Amino acid sequence: MRRTVTLAAAALALGALAVAARRLARLEPVLVEGDSMRPTLLPGQWLAVGPLDRPPRRGDLVVVRRESTHSAMEMVKRVVGLPGERVRLVAGRLEVDGVEVAEPYLGATAGGEAGDLDLRLGEDQYLVLGDHRAASTDGRDFGPVPAAALTGRVRFAYWPPRRLPQPD
Repeated sequence: MRRTVTLAAAALALGALAVAARRLARLEPVLVEGDSMRPTLLPGQWLAVGPLDRPPRRGDLVVVRRESTHSAMEMVKRVVGLPGERVRLVAGRLEVDGVEVAEPYLGATAGGEAGDLDLRLGEDQYLVLGDHRAASTDGRDFGPVPAAALTGRVRFAYWPPRRLPQPD
């Protein structure tokens, strides 16, 4: 009986390791460049980015792919608006469907100088903004992005070992 329990525990442990290894193998490194996500992310930090395994939630850090006529660019931004919502940004305060949304991750970088916004998102659209609103090119500049433009979700920062982005 004891041997059966030990074998079952070993099989369970191996299965858990296999699942963890598959998840880690799908992560890609991304280097933070620029100040648009301060204070959450700092230039020079390395992030582990994985595929979108669920629809993005408000507060998620995502990689957004922006296509232009001459090139493509990827940037890390925070999801602040979800499909179908009315999103307003007035004097640095974020409102979704008429309710103010707390943004504790902004620190002292938020402010009214960052630009106002008032829009209704379509059924396949997300609004993404930088945490350092005064120094970010984001949805206030290029508008809502389709779900297909969100190419990954930040799982954690791993170098230098300072701190992690907002948890899931």
